[in-house]
Amino acid sequence: MKFLLIACTLITFGCSTPEAEHELLTGETRFNEPVPVFSKVTLSGETLTEADLKGKVTLVNFWATWCGPCIIETPDFVALQEEWKDRPFQIIGVSMDETGFEAVQPFVNDFMVNYPQILDEGPLADGFGGVWALPTTFLVDGDGQVQSSFLGLFPMEKRRDYLDKLVKELES
Repeated sequence: MKFLLIACTLITFGCSTPEAEHELLTGETRFNEPVPVFSKVTLSGETLTEADLKGKVTLVNFWATWCGPCIIETPDFVALQEEWKDRPFQIIGVSMDETGFEAVQPFVNDFMVNYPQILDEGPLADGFGGVWALPTTFLVDGDGQVQSSFLGLFPMEKRRDYLDKLVKELES
């Protein structure tokens, strides 16, 4: 019986890392990796590459028009992009819709989305380390390093001060 209690304790607590516990509790995975190399055409017809992220704090949001949580978080992204439009900050939407811009355009119009939209069928998501559910948002610092990812609704209220801190560092 004593052996069973020790084994259960080790399995529950001893094999867990602080990073794994943080991810389990918050939905955030932390890492420091360069943004993958990419070149994508935006909904507005411009080309967007990883080099465009340098010098800005960027949220790269993988989403789809049919995703309920994606719909919920879109107004917060639109509001933050509008508020910080003159700061070194950018949100990029990466639609995973299989029907492409045909599905994205009406959504962008309805929600007055004010940040670039690109499409991905998987290669860009794989370059970020994988997107297993939608929405998934990656935080990229001004040096083009992916700092963390968030699975599910982006915790805007909890992360806004941290985003502001990162942006202020670039402004100084």
